[in-house]
Amino acid sequence: MKELYITHATVGKIIDTGIKDANQMGAAMAPAAEDTIIRHLSDTGRNPDFYDLIITGDLGLIGKDIALDLLSGAGVEISDVYKDCGSMMYYKKQDTQSGGSGCGCSASIFCGYVYREMRLGKIKNALLISTGALLSTISSQQGESIPGIAHAVAVTTEGVK
Repeated sequence: MKELYITHATVGKIIDTGIKDANQMGAAMAPAAEDTIIRHLSDTGRNPDFYDLIITGDLGLIGKDIALDLLSGAGVEISDVYKDCGSMMYYKKQDTQSGGSGCGCSASIFCGYVYREMRLGKIKNALLISTGALLSTISSQQGESIPGIAHAVAVTTEGVK
């Protein structure tokens, strides 16, 4: 069994694009995920193909497509290695609309599927981008926008270099 090592962390920054619809959390968080991914790749000098898997917390099906579009527009192509934890947990036929909790989906997919695959040596390098929406239970009812944030952690089985 392989050991896992955390090699890098990229702290996200709050990004508010003015989305006010609480039913569009993926759209609210996607720009923060895009920013964190771009900054992580720039800071580490890595290309997306360094990673066997890049996963976001829970942008859902809609937010995942938005993140891919934003990244593509910035010249960053990750579609070959990118998945979203919420999209992995819920099938379209379950009609969950967009997914579930970003922290819950991130933890479940990473600590279950990704951890096992890395320990077995099937995934060597993974980038986990946990996403979050910064709102209260009443802020969207008051017409306030929903800022997003995303933090990244790079995990490897290759040892610390």
